[in-house]
Amino acid sequence: MGTIRKLRRSGQLAKHMVEPLRHGPPPSFTTKMSQVLQDFAEPLLEKLGEEEFEAGMSLAALCWNLTFMPPKDQHKQIKSIIDALGKSDPLMRIEVEEHIRMLMERKKALYANDRRIIIDYEFVIEEGRPRLLVISTPVKD
Repeated sequence: MGTIRKLRRSGQLAKHMVEPLRHGPPPSFTTKMSQVLQDFAEPLLEKLGEEEFEAGMSLAALCWNLTFMPPKDQHKQIKSIIDALGKSDPLMRIEVEEHIRMLMERKKALYANDRRIIIDYEFVIEEGRPRLLVISTPVKD
C-alpha cells in the first residue's frame, strides 16, 4: 500500500498537504519596476523635458541603485558621476549634484520599502514614443 493511501486511511493526510505554489511576483513587488522607475524620476523628467527622457531615466536608475550602497561608497560614486556629467562647467556640476541628491532623497522618502536593484534597462520606441524596459532583482541583505 502506498504512503498516500496509508495517510488517507489513517486520517493524517490533511496534516501533510502542501499549499500549491503561487505564481507571480512577491506581494511587495506587484508594480512593474519600469513604472516605479518612471514615477520615481517624474520630478527630474519634468525639469529636463521629453528630449532628455533617456538621459533622465539613466540618471534615475543610477541614483536608485546608489541608495543600496554604503554611504562612503555613495559619496565616491556621486563625485565620479558629477565629474563625468559636469565636466568643466561649474553650473552643470551644481545642477547634476542637485538632481542626484533630490532623487536619492526621493528614493528614501517614498520608495524605502522597495528593495529591488536595477540590473539592466533598455529604451525602445513604440508608436513613436520612448518606452522603458527594466530588469530588476531583490537586493540581498
